[in-house]
Amino acid sequence: MKVPAMRRVGVAAGVVAVLVGIPGIAGADPVISDENLQESISTIEIGPSVQSLETKKTEGKRVTVTISADVLFAFDKAALTAAARKRISQLAPQFKSAVGAIEVSGHSDSIGDPSYNQKLSQQRAEAVKAEITRALGGGKQIRAQGFGETKPVAPNQRGGKDNPEGRAQNRRVEIVFTKP
Repeated sequence: MKVPAMRRVGVAAGVVAVLVGIPGIAGADPVISDENLQESISTIEIGPSVQSLETKKTEGKRVTVTISADVLFAFDKAALTAAARKRISQLAPQFKSAVGAIEVSGHSDSIGDPSYNQKLSQQRAEAVKAEITRALGGGKQIRAQGFGETKPVAPNQRGGKDNPEGRAQNRRVEIVFTKP
């Protein structure tokens, strides 16, 4: 769905949030149908660019669902939000037919102590694993691993300066599974 730049909205875990700080938009009702809430790629405007909140990438039979940690968790927390639990429950049916183990990996940006980031990313991966297990009712092998800041997908800094957009991309949870 294309939305004019001044009316971009983010679709996060089935919850529509209107970006604040844009004059005339804070109380506006965005025009988004239930059909659009189920799209696998959602975006939120951050500064001049657009960041994905959730993506689904398929390579052959291997599927990777990447969800922004900013959508799943409160800042510096490892407990899933209610909206995150709902979104994982919505994703769960596609995991039922997975062949082999489902891999859940947690990732962080480079702000803070590396050992702290490692621990937090592990706790977040475990939280997502527990919610997938709950949603599936067991019966699937699910592995969780935290990688901290060791596997960035974007630079945390550019030219020696902080890169908030890159850091936001690095704070994520990836769920990888194989289709039959």
